Amino acid sequence: MKTVIYRLGLPSAETALLVLVALLVRASPALSSELCLSSQSATPGTVLVLPAEFVPEADSISGVQFDLQYDSSSMTLAATLGDSAMDSGKSLYCIYLTPNTKRFLVVGPNQNVLSAGVLVNLSVNLNPDAPTGVYPLAFSNVEATDPFGNAASISGACGTITVQGTGDQSAAPQPTGVLNGASLLPGPVAPGEVVTLIGSGIGPVPAATPVIASGGSVPAGTSALLDGTPVNILYAGPGQINLVIPYSVSGKTAAQLLVTNAGQVVASLPLSIVPTAPAIFTLDGSGVGPGAVLNEDSTVNSRSNAATRGSVAVLFATGAGQVVGDILPEQTALSVSVQLGGLHAEVLGVRTLPELLAGVLEVKFRVPAAVAPGHSVPVVLNIGKASSQPHVTLAVR
Repeated sequence: MKTVIYRLGLPSAETALLVLVALLVRASPALSSELCLSSQSATPGTVLVLPAEFVPEADSISGVQFDLQYDSSSMTLAATLGDSAMDSGKSLYCIYLTPNTKRFLVVGPNQNVLSAGVLVNLSVNLNPDAPTGVYPLAFSNVEATDPFGNAASISGACGTITVQGTGDQSAAPQPTGVLNGASLLPGPVAPGEVVTLIGSGIGPVPAATPVIASGGSVPAGTSALLDGTPVNILYAGPGQINLVIPYSVSGKTAAQLLVTNAGQVVASLPLSIVPTAPAIFTLDGSGVGPGAVLNEDSTVNSRSNAATRGSVAVLFATGAGQVVGDILPEQTALSVSVQLGGLHAEVLGVRTLPELLAGVLEVKFRVPAAVAPGHSVPVVLNIGKASSQPHVTLAVR
């Protein structure tokens, strides 16, 4: 009987290379999607818009949850859906975990994956007495799921806000700070649209004194011109101005906005002009969720006070574009239609409401008898070739 002894020798160069490649492949971490915040600088009293950018990698991600820590003694924090979340039909939910920590949940139909883009727009309002310094906006507990409900790999890249002294930064609008006053989404503006302008030091002096216009004028010295035409200002604060785009820009594709304080130009920016930019006002002012809608008896539509199928309802919107007629009811120059739950709703009347608030449009429509009842029936306003923002709802019974 022979005894065979196998001697273990050094591997050949080819074998060693294959083993090394196998080990590297095995050790490579899975690609991770990322949620990124930028860093910005501002003066006390400024309102900042910070987009939280979603950068997808290998995994298909359908939902995201994250906590954001910030200094609540120096700023307040709110958020609206970004284009990535809105395009995939998601909804946004927020809750305070502690005074300095807010949890955000972006979820919706599982089969709709999130694409690259802005997941949420954070609105940061710096207190007028915020001390100078660097304030971190720190992500934690960043989690994601794929369309099947399985955990997906994601990380968060934190941002900072540097608060500078009052004289350290000149007045300026934010790059993404021209927002539709109803949807709170950035984009081109339309004649007659209520617009929210976000920036640093663009409001009245002293910075801590916001004012609401009375009869279209702001007594604190804030004014604006759009291509030389006076702009109706509804509200002016140190970091925010609400105004109405003049109808005189109808037919233009661009115009220059000048904002002045105490006779001095503090901001100048170009605006892109479109025929219409419809958006429906919502009850909580966030731009999503239950719309600002009245039932047939003039009560506010809600989960506990739903509209009856076949009844008449009224929604309030902005961004209708040019109007025709010198006496009420004024009609929009372009066609108007309403869809409720995907069904055509008969439009019974359209008019602007200068006696209530310039730039606001009232649309009266009939709730389709065939629409499926529910607490959150989607409602869409179409004017010309443009449609209102998604995720505005109406309660129907």
